[in-house]
Amino acid sequence: MTKQLTLFFALTLSLNSFSQSTFVKGYFINNANEKTNCLIKNVDWLNNPTEFRYRINENSKVKTLTIDDVKEFGVLNTFKYVRHIVDIERSGKLAKELDYDKNPIFNTEQLFLKVLIEGKAILYSYEDKGLTRYFFSKKNAEVNQLVSKHYLSNVNQAKINNEFRRQLWIALKCESISMNSLKKIRYRKSDLVQFFVKYNECSKSEFVNYQKKKNKKKDLFNLTLRPGIRNSSFVLINPNEQEIDFGKNLTSFRLGLEAEFIFGFNNNKWAFLFEPTYHQFNADLQTTSFKQKRIEFNFGLRHYIYLKKKDVKLFANASFIYVNNFNNQLTERGNSISIEMHDNLNVALGIGCKYKDRFSLELRHLPSTNFILSDSSGEKLWYTRTQSLSIALGYTLF
Repeated sequence: MTKQLTLFFALTLSLNSFSQSTFVKGYFINNANEKTNCLIKNVDWLNNPTEFRYRINENSKVKTLTIDDVKEFGVLNTFKYVRHIVDIERSGKLAKELDYDKNPIFNTEQLFLKVLIEGKAILYSYEDKGLTRYFFSKKNAEVNQLVSKHYLSNVNQAKINNEFRRQLWIALKCESISMNSLKKIRYRKSDLVQFFVKYNECSKSEFVNYQKKKNKKKDLFNLTLRPGIRNSSFVLINPNEQEIDFGKNLTSFRLGLEAEFIFGFNNNKWAFLFEPTYHQFNADLQTTSFKQKRIEFNFGLRHYIYLKKKDVKLFANASFIYVNNFNNQLTERGNSISIEMHDNLNVALGIGCKYKDRFSLELRHLPSTNFILSDSSGEKLWYTRTQSLSIALGYTLF
């Protein structure tokens, strides 16, 4: 299994060498307040970056700038990161991470903060390996963290200090904002973005909502019908340890329905897959025949690779396959034997392409699929040894 996963990552890296780098028109401001227009590599960071890559034009060399070199960088109306030295509280939410102090304990750090809303009132976010913190300021004023701290009471009950509501009430008063409305705000991006939009509108301030473009991205869920054919080798080993080789070019039919859940970072390049698949398989020789019907539950990861031609993208998969066998029949020399095939877990690797986010083609390899078979008494055991290569056509319903 380790070999298959290593091959998947090697395959992903190889395909990425053919991908189109996502350099978009942007800018950066250095420590001397000099603004440089350039092309910035937009990797849609999951965690706030400490550096970024850029080039001056399409033909120039790619360079790297760090947080020590740059005060600000971004792409117009798409994203913007601003360097600030701030006090940040980094306590966790898990029970083992909680203490009995409801008050935040700050550390002073230099960070690139991501601008979510920019106007009279500015909302920032910071994410780092599961930690999420929000900051705010008024234009040209000090940046402060919005505080929401989990802690334990004297009776070991988990509680939350939602100081951020009081901070907003004191700093961002406006006639359309009431204390009752603030009590309903959660420490979540959607709630805070909505509040800062409301405040800037109430203050009649021009503002930029960097989340608008983000929210207009394509749906992060796809459902795809995937019929296909499978070419397999199949060897049956009977209770006397005799091998019965059915050949290497056995064709069978598959039909799957794939649910794809796209992760909303790294430009939607990663996705989780779940695909129940019906598979029917027959193998015949003069003295022995084997028939099988089963449901395979595929679940795994997919990585997309974007090309210069925007209508087409490549992908690579690594999947686990849980096989549920529900109808198996073995015939030896005219005698039909009722058998049970034990369920098992296998690994599959796949590569393919997608056209206009609607049509897809995948080549999938199952390196080894071995089963144990037993008769009704459970005393006689057969074994199988098989490998297969399948081709699946896909049509995305939505």
